[in-house]
Amino acid sequence: MSWEDHVFPLTGEEIEQKVESSLKLMKEHGMQVNDEVRARMLQAVGSDPYIEGAWMNKINGRYYLQYACPGTEYNIYADGVYEADQPLGPYRLAQNNPYSYKPGGFLTGAGHGSTLQDRTGNWWHTATAAICINHMFERRVGLWPAGFDKDGELFCNQRYGDWPIKAEEHKLDPWADPEWFLLSYGKKVSASSYTEGKEPSLVVDEDMKTWWQAATSEQGEWIQVDLGKEYDVRAAQINFADDKIDAGIPEGVELIPVNSLPRYIDDRKHRARWILEGSIDGDSYFVIEDRHEAEDNLPHYLVVREDGIRARYLRLTVFEIPFRQKACISGLRVFGYGEGTKPSVPEFEAKRVSDIAMDVSIRDNGAVGYNILWGHKEDKLYHSYMVFGTSKRIGALVKSQKEYYVRVDAFNESGITEGKIIKL
Repeated sequence: MSWEDHVFPLTGEEIEQKVESSLKLMKEHGMQVNDEVRARMLQAVGSDPYIEGAWMNKINGRYYLQYACPGTEYNIYADGVYEADQPLGPYRLAQNNPYSYKPGGFLTGAGHGSTLQDRTGNWWHTATAAICINHMFERRVGLWPAGFDKDGELFCNQRYGDWPIKAEEHKLDPWADPEWFLLSYGKKVSASSYTEGKEPSLVVDEDMKTWWQAATSEQGEWIQVDLGKEYDVRAAQINFADDKIDAGIPEGVELIPVNSLPRYIDDRKHRARWILEGSIDGDSYFVIEDRHEAEDNLPHYLVVREDGIRARYLRLTVFEIPFRQKACISGLRVFGYGEGTKPSVPEFEAKRVSDIAMDVSIRDNGAVGYNILWGHKEDKLYHSYMVFGTSKRIGALVKSQKEYYVRVDAFNESGITEGKIIKL
């Protein structure tokens, strides 16, 4: 069971397990463990509320105090915001909260971030998102369009927040839909670990986190996605993951205690070397991106082909990764254009079931997935939850906010169809 399978808040037993695991690791590295250390650890991983990651922006005389809503290991990791007319307050809760919130899709969580403006005047919000497979705090960093609306409300657009978007040196529309669409969801995958009568170790959960591990071979380890037919492919996203690493501690390295856990700086040279190939028939392949002589170690890579390539199969062959571990890919996703029609307008029902939760039920119209949008005004549907099913309970409403508006959009390989707005 991965950390993302846990329900928030943790049970007392789960908290004890997490604390004991950390204390055991400290003892193995010769670090002191006593009652005070254990008490601090219990406080850190317990279920008591707390905030962290404070960040401030001043815009047009208004102060925006932002903060992270833990915990890191959950898909609900988010950033909230308070507003004030003076730096020391008094502060009031902004209506649009949490303003950074990405619980669904491939990459989940969007907390402990900062809001910044680039040289051309575009606003962006950066925050961390959960992986949480090998460790409960394992995460990535996301970057999303943000801004301040006509009423001065801070927003962040995470509707398709793990799809590629174009960022150029001019003023951008923060609410523009992606130009390329997801082609690889639910498609067949094969790997070099395949043997007769045994499928490759592929797991896809409801949030579309895909984990694959192949057996080592002299020719390299590979994973291949079959899109089912030939497509106009514009981008391929490759995400490496760590798996069962036995890195060891280099001789002569001094361990540094950080938050009561041992750390060291690894200055050894590591490389990630691979080739991405494409094919139309599955027999004859052509090179899309060749990095078999790369001297860097990039765990995440977006291969972009602006003019497009025609392909049905995409095969990633891995030759070298750090610590001589077996190749482990957390994501191989393909984006481009389908040749069909966009989905029809989705029909749905939404019902508030508590002060902080609503249930959304969608009538299946054959779309690949749906985006549930909501907000405190019809023209401020700033919150989103991407789903690949037809029902979802969303526990992200603000208790004091009595009115909400909801819309469900549908998407497939050929485009996005906007739904109708209803009052919750």
